[in-house]
Amino acid sequence: MVPLRSVTFRMALVLWFLGVISAGMVTVRRGEPAVLQCDADPGDTLRSVIWKLGLYKSSCVISYKIEENNTKTSYSSCSPRMRSDHLSLTINHTEISDEGTYACEVVNDENTIFRNFSLQVLAPPSTFLKLNSNGFLECGAIGGNPPAEISWIPHSVNINTTKLEDPDRTWSVVSTIRRSGINGTCVVSHPMFVKPWKAAITLSGGYKLLFDNILRLIATVIFTVLFIAFLLYLKIKYQNIPGEQKNEDP
Repeated sequence: MVPLRSVTFRMALVLWFLGVISAGMVTVRRGEPAVLQCDADPGDTLRSVIWKLGLYKSSCVISYKIEENNTKTSYSSCSPRMRSDHLSLTINHTEISDEGTYACEVVNDENTIFRNFSLQVLAPPSTFLKLNSNGFLECGAIGGNPPAEISWIPHSVNINTTKLEDPDRTWSVVSTIRRSGINGTCVVSHPMFVKPWKAAITLSGGYKLLFDNILRLIATVIFTVLFIAFLLYLKIKYQNIPGEQKNEDP
């Protein structure tokens, strides 16, 4: 019986030759150029280099071919920001939509060599921590790729976290502690951050801040009502003062 480890290794070699196993992950920050280098060695008989792109909801092809008379022709159905030059593919001003798989196919007189890449475009999120209208601590990481991870110190069973994909394919993550009058520190982790982002809100005396807000609201309402009542009183008072009587001749 052939050992299972040996069979697995042989299958891996076959998959690698067919280009099924990725040659690696390439990461780049959004807006910066990305260069994918097909490290295959075609020797002196290079005939063509074909890049097959599997992107988000789309696919395209870029080819570079050497004809029999040594003239070079190229073809592209991809974005004009993408350019093939010999064994490399350059993407200018990368966007989140450029994420996907990039398969390189190098053809020479003897065989065809395959290499696969995965491209990830990173985008840093904008962060915030606030006390929302319900008096809950609310922490957010908006417009990041990949989506940020949010945690709280101390941890609470009342945490509600939502993750939404924005129209530009970035992610917005919002985490809320659904309990009023508590202190908390929000921690946001993301590959674009050198260290996690942290922010804290301290509510002195527990519910004191929320209670003070309610008192200020009540005082404002009472003052407004009294002021309106005073204006109405003055209006009624001046309306009831009799006008000056005219002197009649005897």
